[in-house]
Amino acid sequence: MKKTLIAVAAAAALTTSAFAEITFGAWLRTITGVANNGEDMVTGMSNSWGGMRPSRIGVNWVSDDGMAGMKHDIYFDNGEMGAGDNNYLWLKPIEQVKLSIGKFDGAETGFRGDFCYGSWNWMRPNNWVFGDEGLTFEGSWRNGLMVEVDPVENFVLLAQLPVYNSDWGGNGNAWAKGANDSDDKDSGINTIEDTMKNTVVMASYKIDDIGKIKAGWFGDNKDESKDATGKGKKDGKTGLVNVAFDLTAVENLYVTVGARFGVYDEKADEGKATKMAFSAGASYQVTEELKVSASGAFKQTQDKVFGKQKANGEYEDDTQFSFGAGVDYKIADGLNACADVRFINTGYGKKGDDNAISFLVGVNKSCGSNGSIGVGFQGSTNGCGLAGVAAKEIVKNADGTYKTADKTDAFVWAIPVTMSVWF
Repeated sequence: MKKTLIAVAAAAALTTSAFAEITFGAWLRTITGVANNGEDMVTGMSNSWGGMRPSRIGVNWVSDDGMAGMKHDIYFDNGEMGAGDNNYLWLKPIEQVKLSIGKFDGAETGFRGDFCYGSWNWMRPNNWVFGDEGLTFEGSWRNGLMVEVDPVENFVLLAQLPVYNSDWGGNGNAWAKGANDSDDKDSGINTIEDTMKNTVVMASYKIDDIGKIKAGWFGDNKDESKDATGKGKKDGKTGLVNVAFDLTAVENLYVTVGARFGVYDEKADEGKATKMAFSAGASYQVTEELKVSASGAFKQTQDKVFGKQKANGEYEDDTQFSFGAGVDYKIADGLNACADVRFINTGYGKKGDDNAISFLVGVNKSCGSNGSIGVGFQGSTNGCGLAGVAAKEIVKNADGTYKTADKTDAFVWAIPVTMSVWF
């Protein structure tokens, strides 16, 4: 990403003048084109992750001595300008300690175990147990206070404390709502106990010329959350232990492996929470032009939530697995091709116990030094939709209620045209 650096001298009231470096950066990928949703030909516009974001910019302020700064993302989403993934300020009381306060993206900690290739960078069929972002190690969107400590070389200790509170200091803390929930419900007053139960702690150690070890505790306890009536909601979930290792010892080879273990005090979250999971990804640069990648994951939940739904409303399986493989090939300078295929074992089709296979073939061409355009062909089976292009139908649940779902057993396909820019 090319960035513009501006050194400015600014004098604030009651303070001495100081120099700061302001960095502007931008990156975005949009997707348009045509698709068949299993019933009709449709058109649309989105990003790989869904929604409609045609532009964004990131602004960073860093003091001349490197001991203070701010980061602010400005996104133009669905026709409105607003705050993006990161909006926070930071200070370093000493060189080894960094304190940040505000709103954070899941990758901002630097710990998230990403392994992105193929369909993840185009239209996402989502037939994977864990997405390419956070494949082997969790990201964290815990807003509030983040403390990063680097006591010795190659070792990092980080904690995120959800100290935000929508009742603190008056109303209007819109992004601070939902301290214990993933939605925007008012969390009421956060006790110290709430904060500690939902704290994230991570540590990593880099072994020179070998790789990096990561371990984390992701607190996720909603026992003390309050709804609009002030009543508590208990789901028994306590948190998640996540460990991972990234191997970089072999030239041209990158391997990442991870394991997750859920911790509960009772049957949690209607059985959907992860009990244990294992995931891995590997890529190898075969030649200067050719790179191959492969990934996979297995997950077991607290209860049976996959496969065919039985008459009593329960499902037949508590496990799920997925795997995929892809290639990237440099055809010529500025012209690149990619392809991948992905598989997930259950959760699709009319009975809910069919697998889903998706594939992509695409070509990208650079447009000068700050952009590229690409065109591809993608398909997926058994109603596994590409960014929501699958036809919809009304489905009757086993308990007699109804829901809207992707049209089952349909093969959907798309011809996406991607445009990417970076500055």
